[in-house]
Amino acid sequence: MLSSKGTARLSPLFLFATALAVVAFIVIQGAGRPAEAAGAAASYEARSSNSISGLTDVSQLSNPMAVRYDEVMEATEERVRMRKEKIDPTSPLGEILESAAHRRVSAACRAVMRRDGHCSAWKKIKRKDGRAVPDTTTDVIAKLGTVTPDPE
Repeated sequence: MLSSKGTARLSPLFLFATALAVVAFIVIQGAGRPAEAAGAAASYEARSSNSISGLTDVSQLSNPMAVRYDEVMEATEERVRMRKEKIDPTSPLGEILESAAHRRVSAACRAVMRRDGHCSAWKKIKRKDGRAVPDTTTDVIAKLGTVTPDPE
């Protein structure tokens, strides 16, 4: 809109809508993040070898999830087949099935991580302040049938 002097003048409604859009963007960007992500990062204790998927550096964690790995592995179709057919885990076929089961668990963890906004999945992890890390074992088990293991 041009003013009487020929210069551009923004309407108050346009300015209000722009400000509202900026506020909405900031709120949406912050949605799903834990409170500590805005300020100081939470402190966690875990070994990088216990990472299933996602970040492995404990100092970078913002919203990790815990998974009872052995329970999830036992629920994979590969482990079910191994028990049913009595396949030795140290045999060549057993090692192939174990590897496929691990890849399936990793894929299911990634699916739950994306859905729920987690940064990583861990076999064992705890917060230094004693608060619980969300256990998503049942969600990961529910996803096992809908994911395919990544190729090697």
